[in-house]
Amino acid sequence: MSINLGPSAAAIPGVPPNPRPDGYGYNPRCLRRDINVYSASVTKANYTYDLITAPLNADIYWFQTVMQGQFDVGLWGVHTGGHYTIGGDPGGDFFTSPGDPAFWLHHGMIDRVWWIWQIQDWEKRQNAVSGTITLGNVPPSRNTTLEDLQDIGFNAGPVKLGDLMNTLENIPTSIGPDNEIVQLR
Repeated sequence: MSINLGPSAAAIPGVPPNPRPDGYGYNPRCLRRDINVYSASVTKANYTYDLITAPLNADIYWFQTVMQGQFDVGLWGVHTGGHYTIGGDPGGDFFTSPGDPAFWLHHGMIDRVWWIWQIQDWEKRQNAVSGTITLGNVPPSRNTTLEDLQDIGFNAGPVKLGDLMNTLENIPTSIGPDNEIVQLR
């Protein structure tokens, strides 16, 4: 299968650079796979079951932390493990992994796990958020809120985080170019 990298640069050795300086050149290449046994070991059903049911993970902070991984102590979660089990290019690259068809299956399952976790205590978990507005809190920033806008680019534009939290109903809305509310379908 051939993929096109697009305007990003892969962080994996041996990936050809984009032929245009603006990043929009045609740069097809074959998908590469590098199955990682350690990564696969943390994606088994018992890890997902524990993530959803363990009393410690009833709090959104711990649910997210365990799902992603406790990297400071060398533990990977089911989310990270899923990305790096397939590995290769682009699946093993944080910034370009959506170019891998397997990414969408993996994230469908991650969304399903979050939904199962949410519906166990809908009143407390539907709108539970944790963390700051910057990736890894770099640079250090304030905590996120349900009012913060998530810019989904050409897919939807800016959408309030709170509008993205309900996995059961309500089609999220977006703020249009003239500050009008646009319903996404």
